[in-house]
Amino acid sequence: MNKIGRYEIIGRLGRGGMSTVYKARAPITQRIVALKVLKPRDEIFEDLVGWQKLKELFIEEARIMGAITHDHIAKVIDADLADDTPFMVLEYFSHSIGDFIGEAYKVEQDTRVISIPRSYMYISQALKGLERLHFAGVVHRDIKPYNMMITNDDRVKIIDFGLSRVHGEESLAIPGMQVGSPYYAAPEQMSTPEAADGRADLFSLGVLMYRMLTGKLVELTQGKIKPPSQLNSDLSESWDTFLAKALAAKVGNRFYSAQEMALALDKVFSKWQTDSAATCQWYNPATQQQPPSPCLRSEPTRLMYKDIRRELQLDSLFRPLHFYQHQLQVISTLMLHDSHTGLHWQRQGSGYTLDWQQAHTYIDYLNKQKFQGKSTWRLPTMEELLTILRPPTVERDICLDPSFAPTIHWLWSADYCNKKQAWMADIVESYIGRQDLDGTASVCAVSN
Repeated sequence: MNKIGRYEIIGRLGRGGMSTVYKARAPITQRIVALKVLKPRDEIFEDLVGWQKLKELFIEEARIMGAITHDHIAKVIDADLADDTPFMVLEYFSHSIGDFIGEAYKVEQDTRVISIPRSYMYISQALKGLERLHFAGVVHRDIKPYNMMITNDDRVKIIDFGLSRVHGEESLAIPGMQVGSPYYAAPEQMSTPEAADGRADLFSLGVLMYRMLTGKLVELTQGKIKPPSQLNSDLSESWDTFLAKALAAKVGNRFYSAQEMALALDKVFSKWQTDSAATCQWYNPATQQQPPSPCLRSEPTRLMYKDIRRELQLDSLFRPLHFYQHQLQVISTLMLHDSHTGLHWQRQGSGYTLDWQQAHTYIDYLNKQKFQGKSTWRLPTMEELLTILRPPTVERDICLDPSFAPTIHWLWSADYCNKKQAWMADIVESYIGRQDLDGTASVCAVSN
């Protein structure tokens, strides 16, 4: 399959029960988009429902998404038919909360524990999106990590409305059919999916937040959860109370609305910030014992996925086994220097995200204008990027001023994985990952 309608297919992004999502290129503009095509995985499912009914449901999903404009809900760019098969054109995102937390194909495996400020930010944004959906009478019913995309400017956007229920109407009713994803769906979605309201979405979002803060899935024991503070010592009892309510087995014991849950979350986070700041101790990196100056590779190379954890000493979730105790010193508003590695770093970064090819063009741009008096800027190798990562701790998030611009999240490296992917570092949560070459990240150039 080379084309669907006017759109050139580049590769497959994912597949669900009713549809397949492709990465595609738009004609004329050459913009990268996500193309969602009606393509049931199981022929029995198509036989039970009927092709015409499935088409109607798919088109209805496009209408639902197209009718809602919100910062935290994905936009439908276009929708059409190709050989009697409906498809919709969506914004393309190269990041999701699923890959951000490192959720694997085996969902029950542990994931990365995400910092409290970042977890709060993303969940707050998702709640705003759900508030808008619920106002429109839409219950999503499939809130999970890979249905929560992250934009280039760090905004969560909710996608995939294939299982949504609008204004209380059950469009797809098949006896015995489970609505929602295992581990994330609310209890009532298993027993009476047609009765699930917006509080089911809030439960699913609570599962996601619990996972972000602890790295674990929720286990309900006699209707109760294990307090998250027992799994993450940075959390206080107020987080236990908040998540216990969000994850109550009985619908009536949960937050009544997304707005109520958001206000409660704001209160818990604000108290956590105040309490954490009160425990900060004066910190002088110059007094810390430093490791010997490392001999770092500066030439780009190919790092294969199967080898990179061993070569760079990473754990199973691609975080450093040992963090380098860097001593980045501010040279100017635009530049940092690490006396132990001898490297100069661009402090503010590119100021916008770029694909990998554009990242190389940006480096040429810096050198032509002799940025900060230098013409030897380059993309950092993964070994060099690892030296600027800090352990994701409360002390880092609350007590220390950020070395780099706080708007920077993902950084391109000079190293590549294969013909379609290069390596990048997440300097917010301190892990590394693969990124499609036409995905985007920031650039922080480096120079000796």
